[in-house]
Amino acid sequence: MGTANPVDVVSTLLETDHYESLIKELTCTKCRKYMKPPIWLCVDGHSVCGLCYEKSYQCHVCKKEFSQIRPMVLESLANKVLFPCTNSGCPKHATLPQLERHAPHCQYRIINCFMSRVYGDCKWEGRAGEWMDHCFVDHKQKVTDLPFITVRDRWDAKRTEPVLNYFLLRCYEKVFNVYQIYDKRGGRMMWTVLVNDDNAEKFYFEVDLFLPNVPSKRIVYRRPCKCEKDADFLEHTQNVYIPVENVFSMLDENESTNFTVRIGEVENLPLLEAPTQSESLIFLNEDQKDDIMA
Repeated sequence: MGTANPVDVVSTLLETDHYESLIKELTCTKCRKYMKPPIWLCVDGHSVCGLCYEKSYQCHVCKKEFSQIRPMVLESLANKVLFPCTNSGCPKHATLPQLERHAPHCQYRIINCFMSRVYGDCKWEGRAGEWMDHCFVDHKQKVTDLPFITVRDRWDAKRTEPVLNYFLLRCYEKVFNVYQIYDKRGGRMMWTVLVNDDNAEKFYFEVDLFLPNVPSKRIVYRRPCKCEKDADFLEHTQNVYIPVENVFSMLDENESTNFTVRIGEVENLPLLEAPTQSESLIFLNEDQKDDIMA
């Protein structure tokens, strides 16, 4: 006889009525969320989670006072049970700490299109995992499957929103979020790139600001990408900051900025060494070169 696959055994167990009843016992009867220690009981044995206990002065079921005895067996189970994700359709089962890390990135969670926050013209709502497909249909100018995007954006001096542009680049099996922000108070333009990767700095981005047909005018910056979980990414010293007077000096005849944002992998960048003294010299003529080399 063959040995049963452990994954199949666990999956079967999670689908049983017995397991569902166990999850129900570990669900707070007041807020309907999964309970994690500390769990509290009233004198009649009704359980509530720690947050509901802190907000209550009596049991919401029987209206009696709470006991100071904690249900240790229930708390032990809460630390071991694999809870199902609460997003409809998601097959994920995990311990509560794992589930809390999973929830903000669950591809089954319902979201609104982030493009509407920037451009204000999209009413889409759906699963997070379906958002990119929606963007490629309804926001074709803002997304690409290439590791770069080139933009021509007319400057509007009356615009008050700080986020001027937002783009999505799907490459290296990741989705990169590109922000262009006008810091009016600081007198500067900022670009930053976020990616859902704890090791975001293994990727870099370049901002290449240029004037078409004028090769002598160009501004190029390279910076590390940042993780989406970085709450302070707008204050990060490794964003690209360009003084607005420098940006305005690059406006074309239609009062537009022209720039390319590129994504790359740091491991593929060549190491740069400081030039030697001879490599740094600028020779105005051959006579000067001969004098120095003598």
